[in-house]
Amino acid sequence: MAPKQWEFGGLDIEGVAFAPSVKGLGCSNSLILGGAGDRGLEINGNYIKFTAIGIYVEEGIIPHLSPKLSGKSVEELCDKELLFEEVLAAPFEKLVRVVFLLPLSGPQYSEKVLERIGVQAMYTDLKDEHKQQFLEVFNPENFPPRSSVILSFTKEGLKVAFTKGNEIPEEPVAVIADKAFADAVLTTIIWKDGVSPAAKVSLAERLSKYL
Repeated sequence: MAPKQWEFGGLDIEGVAFAPSVKGLGCSNSLILGGAGDRGLEINGNYIKFTAIGIYVEEGIIPHLSPKLSGKSVEELCDKELLFEEVLAAPFEKLVRVVFLLPLSGPQYSEKVLERIGVQAMYTDLKDEHKQQFLEVFNPENFPPRSSVILSFTKEGLKVAFTKGNEIPEEPVAVIADKAFADAVLTTIIWKDGVSPAAKVSLAERLSKYL
């Protein structure tokens, strides 16, 4: 359990409840809700919200990050990508729950993720077989409003699960056994130009209190 002074409550984003803690996919690790926010785009002058995103981390990441990031403001952590670079590199499990506010097909989602990976200079040598595996996992899926994709990032690689409710499944439906590919997917969420600036700021605000 986290020390008492580490209080990470749940968050409500667009009517989606993100629990204060969850179990990792296929393991007993307890992960705390680092932050959450919506993802949207400006379309014809209107801000359209597509998904709500919750970012979970192992509580051990806090003392791990403190020596490097203690005393930094939220602005420093965000503007210079300091927090997200360190979170990405930290040897702890991270889990992201993506909840759809508008319907989307599995192929639309997976192709967009690979498109975002493709513009990142540091991930140009990912194996085609892992990209194809990622596409195949999502190919038969459709995501109505309030359904979720669960992405777990571990040293073994990327674990994927799907759920129609609020519960996190106990086991993944697929594992892409390549840590570099897992890191690439995570960068599309928390790195520079990540899909949800609101979730990134939330993560920075909540973690910075205890760094």
